[in-house]
Amino acid sequence: MLTLRTKLALAVLHDIQYKDYQLSTSFNYSPSEIAYLLQALSKGHMITLTENQPDNLPESYRLACEYHKINLLSILEALGEGIYFNRPSDEDFYSCYGTTARKLGIINQMTRIYLMEISIAELPVSECLIGNHAITMP
Repeated sequence: MLTLRTKLALAVLHDIQYKDYQLSTSFNYSPSEIAYLLQALSKGHMITLTENQPDNLPESYRLACEYHKINLLSILEALGEGIYFNRPSDEDFYSCYGTTARKLGIINQMTRIYLMEISIAELPVSECLIGNHAITMP
């Protein structure tokens, strides 16, 4: 349900909280992607750079607020990310998300229901829908 970038952000925040940087490094992302992510989390006021440290390493940051006060919506907004929808009875989903699966599953199902109610005939045909825009990583 969560994008890889969002999962990496969760891993980075976890690693910063517990000062154990193994989880985020297991993703094997490029240094430029990590730098982008750290910048986005910093602009989202979730982390702050410690003094006289390079700004492209998770070890150079500390949390700007209490770990348990950071919510998924804040992370999604900071990253400009969304969610991927799962099939309603996906067992892998429940094994992957553990105790949060029920809440995320409800969000997933409600969003699927609302999206099913939107007919493509209702969507305006405009440049934002038919434009030739390439999707690139920031």
